[in-house]
Amino acid sequence: MNSSTLSADQNSMRRADELPIGAGPLPTQRSPLRDSMTSSLRTATVLLVDPDRATREALQAGLIEVGIGRVIPATSLAAVEELAERGVVGDLALISLLTGHDAGRIINILRTSGWARVLALAPTADIGPVIDAVGAGVNGVLIGRRANPAAANIPSSIHDLSSREIEVIRLVADGRSNKWIGDELNLSALTVKSHLARIGRKLGTGDRAHMVALAMRAGVIS
Repeated sequence: MNSSTLSADQNSMRRADELPIGAGPLPTQRSPLRDSMTSSLRTATVLLVDPDRATREALQAGLIEVGIGRVIPATSLAAVEELAERGVVGDLALISLLTGHDAGRIINILRTSGWARVLALAPTADIGPVIDAVGAGVNGVLIGRRANPAAANIPSSIHDLSSREIEVIRLVADGRSNKWIGDELNLSALTVKSHLARIGRKLGTGDRAHMVALAMRAGVIS
C-alpha cells in the first residue's frame, strides 16, 4: 500500500467521523408504499349497510378514523336500490346479514352495479345466512361478536342467536305480537313461538322483556 492510498483512506475516515450523529450517506425518505396506501384510503368509497344504528355508527366512525375518504351509510334494500339508480359505485361494500332475507338481493344489486368488493358482516356463526351470502356472490364473510358479554354480565350464549332469532327479538322489542311477527317474516305464529322458546333457552329466561333487555345490553339489537 503506498502513501497516496493511505492518505486517501485517512481522509475518507476523517470525513465520516465529521458527520453529525444520526447522519447517513442518504437523506431520510418517505416510503412510497405508505404514501400510496394513505392516498388510496383517502380516495376510497365504502358503503356500509346495517339496520342496527349503534353498530352502523360505530363502524362508520372506525372507517373514518383509519382514513377512509368517503363512507356511505345505508339501512335497507330500498336505500341500496336508490344508490344503484343514481349510479353510485365504490371500492368496498360491507353488508350486515342482519338485513335478513334482503341481504342476498342487496349483494346481487351491488355486484351487478360494479362495486369492486362486497363483504358480508355476520354477527353470529349461523351458517345458513353465510351460505346464502356466498351464493349471492360476496367476496368474503367477516364473522364477529357485536359486544363483550363479560362487560355487563350477559350470557355468552347470546352470541349463539341465529340471524332469524335476532330478527324475532328485534320485533319483540318493538312490542309486536307473535302473529304480527309471523306475518312480517312469513312465518306461522307457532314457528315464532318456537323461536322465542329457543331464544329463552339460550338466554336462560322465558320473560320477553328480559330477553329484550339482554339483547339490547349486548348490542345485538338497539
